[in-house]
Amino acid sequence: MSLIKKLISLVKPEPRQEQITGYSKQELKSLFARPLAQTDLPVQPPTTSLESADICAFFSQFLIDPKDLVEFESLVEFHFRKNTERTFNDLPVFEYESALSGDRLIFFASTREFNSVTIRLITNNFDFLTMLSRKKFAVPPPWIAFEGYEPSWWGGEHARCSRILRQQLLFQFFHSIE
Repeated sequence: MSLIKKLISLVKPEPRQEQITGYSKQELKSLFARPLAQTDLPVQPPTTSLESADICAFFSQFLIDPKDLVEFESLVEFHFRKNTERTFNDLPVFEYESALSGDRLIFFASTREFNSVTIRLITNNFDFLTMLSRKKFAVPPPWIAFEGYEPSWWGGEHARCSRILRQQLLFQFFHSIE
């Protein structure tokens, strides 16, 4: 019987472990174990609590203009110190920790999506999220981010991506110009 199981294991790969920004749920649970002190999330950037997955942190992803990436990284470096770096989907993922509070930040930036930079982050530092909300990084306008795409694509009948499009780009862009 054990020979058959070994053969099956060679043919049938083990299921991949679910990951968020390159970390497994178990890793995130151990890194973000302290209960969140505050849960009134800022409107921008779009942020979601991960407490339903037993991870005491917030997840956020948002678009910024490529010119603002250096400024974003400077804010991270000012508030946190770098612990580790790993690779996820061929992109560097950085883990930071605050020397004062022990709060953590995990983030990576991707330039693969359209003509902008997508920031994806996990943190338990509410003050950092609030500061990002006040900072209001420039969001590229749709005609720049989707250069080469038909304008009807921006908000048309694309059911699968319309919610993401509205939250990640259109809402952020129009909210930033008010």
